[in-house]
Amino acid sequence: MKIRRKNHILAFTLIEMAMAISISLGLAVGLLALIGQQIEFSRRIADFQFLRDEAPQINTLFAAIISRADSYRIHTDLTSAIAGEPSPDSSGSALQLRFFQPDGSIRRAILGPGPNGERGIHYYLESPLGGVPSEPSWTISHVPTTVRFSNLSGILSITLQDEAGSEITYSGNPD
Repeated sequence: MKIRRKNHILAFTLIEMAMAISISLGLAVGLLALIGQQIEFSRRIADFQFLRDEAPQINTLFAAIISRADSYRIHTDLTSAIAGEPSPDSSGSALQLRFFQPDGSIRRAILGPGPNGERGIHYYLESPLGGVPSEPSWTISHVPTTVRFSNLSGILSITLQDEAGSEITYSGNPD
């Protein structure tokens, strides 16, 4: 007579299960740390979006606009620039540009904030009949929260700052 032995059910020991769980937890913690690091990296990249995406395009526009101007005046605010008031200021938030036309007349354009303190930098072009509109002709960028024009050293400087605190300064003169 043959004695049958019961088949043993294959299973993991308690030590093997503890090792598997601890390795799984270690991998999960490492993965969460990498995900957190990636989120932080993405946030920092987003903070520099203004400098990375907008600033080069603004530079191209400033170079084209300001190089064609014959002279400029800095005004403390947009209202005084639109009114064409005398401007003894060496810094302010609006820049009036003057362009000599082929017929001998002068046409003005203004770089400055939006109406009612709207953020960004906007371009106001005087109509051929005279008078600068109260609404911008077009918008250069909506991103800057602070726009500052200055001429403290004899060179026009334009400083733009966004809400993340990124700041860039453009310098040059119409010639």
